[in-house]
Amino acid sequence: MFKQYLKQALQMLKENRLTSVISILGTALSIAMILVVVLQFQIRLVGFRPESNRDRMLYILGIRADSQTDPNNRNSTAMSDGVVKECLYPLQTPESVTAMAKDRSIVSLPNRRLFEEYVICYTDPGFWKVFDFHFLAGKPFTEADFSSGLPRAVITNTLARKLFGSEEPVGKEIEMGYVSYTVTGVVKEPSRAAGSAYSDVWVPYTSNTNYVNNQSCGDVCGNFQAVILAHSSGDFDAIRAEIKQAVARYNAAGRDFVLGINYVFSRVDVALGSNDMNGGIQVGWLEYLTQKVPLLLFLLLVPTLNLTGVIQSSVQKRRSEMGLRKAFGATKERLLTQVLCENLITTMIGGIIGIILSVVLLHLCKSFLLSREMVITFEMLFKPALFAAALFFSLLLNLLSAGLPAIRIAREQIVDALKDNDNS
Repeated sequence: MFKQYLKQALQMLKENRLTSVISILGTALSIAMILVVVLQFQIRLVGFRPESNRDRMLYILGIRADSQTDPNNRNSTAMSDGVVKECLYPLQTPESVTAMAKDRSIVSLPNRRLFEEYVICYTDPGFWKVFDFHFLAGKPFTEADFSSGLPRAVITNTLARKLFGSEEPVGKEIEMGYVSYTVTGVVKEPSRAAGSAYSDVWVPYTSNTNYVNNQSCGDVCGNFQAVILAHSSGDFDAIRAEIKQAVARYNAAGRDFVLGINYVFSRVDVALGSNDMNGGIQVGWLEYLTQKVPLLLFLLLVPTLNLTGVIQSSVQKRRSEMGLRKAFGATKERLLTQVLCENLITTMIGGIIGIILSVVLLHLCKSFLLSREMVITFEMLFKPALFAAALFFSLLLNLLSAGLPAIRIAREQIVDALKDNDNS
């Protein structure tokens, strides 16, 4: 039966080429615009190298530091290295923990002064365990380098080519802030979409005195955010509980400022728009969908109304055929199924074109949808979620656009259906 519907649908595509092209292009444009919204969320949510394990990551994006003596002295900021060392590094439940602080600095060579600024990530050896970078040469700086505060650096292959003309500068030196750093490794440049992992240069934060022994807010406030890698997402609650205990022990020391960690976000929280700025806000699915669903409905319903008119016109031309089928015993359900299945072929073709078009639109419009400098890779885009979304919205569009004409033709009386279209 479905094989016959497929043959009929393909034959109709050939016979009504203009109508078919309009239907396919309308469907493709609708699906493409919807998928652009889906892709934006997908890039923020799903894992890709070097953040392949996003589903197992927790994020501390900020802390609260309240004065014990001045109730008006309340700070919402990043954490100090002291908080990292006392509250996060000792955690037993996670697989690994890393802290990072980012800044921009001019990167030069010892014998050649340059003036271009790059993103510098001050971090620790745990960074290379949390994130899975692809090393093209050399290796990360070691625990011994970090403990001793030695000036070691890992750089991207793009920066290596700019500075040295090759991707193998291991053992050579670069200068930042009039300090010489020895290059220990070269990694493939990550996309800016990997917000936590992205940088041009990674160095031990102990190599820069501005990031250690910070006395701001009684050694509570600082420059660091943290990413925690769990063994599995099932450990999230246990990790949050352990962090709460660590904070309580930290505050029990009787410091001038009370440390508070309001939120330990999962990747889903971050993708939905949760943040720790201005006291912090945790966005749930309800708030996110309240913002996005009206847009999705608009993108879905406007082409649906247009396609419904096109399909209604096409179905009207087949009233006599449908009347004959009913006269020979075809049920309403079978006629309804036939119209929906035949239109589904057109919708699925439009859906496939829509996937390709959505990727093209995302590339063309990334300067205001994402970021002009962001590199969009195949790994980031082509995930099962993309095809699942395309299938879902294609089926939904098919149901909405062909459903009403199909119901009307299925309910029509045999005598009315067999009448000449001009008299109906």
